[in-house]
Amino acid sequence: MNDIMQYISRMNLVLWVSGIFVAHLLLYMVLGTANWAWTALLATVVWAIVLVVARVASRRWVEEHEKEKNR
Repeated sequence: MNDIMQYISRMNLVLWVSGIFVAHLLLYMVLGTANWAWTALLATVVWAIVLVVARVASRRWVEEHEKEKNR
């Protein structure tokens, strides 16, 4: 569990959000969604919020784990 939390706390959010945006653009274009650009942007914003919350939570978890380890 510690490895997962450390990975999340160190991940590059700009790279991840950019990749998710491109994936959503392609997905909604292929599906033929009428407003595919706005739909992709909205889906990416939702995932960006999830990733930011996960990163904040993982950093707190890693810091607490390090404090316990140093006691």
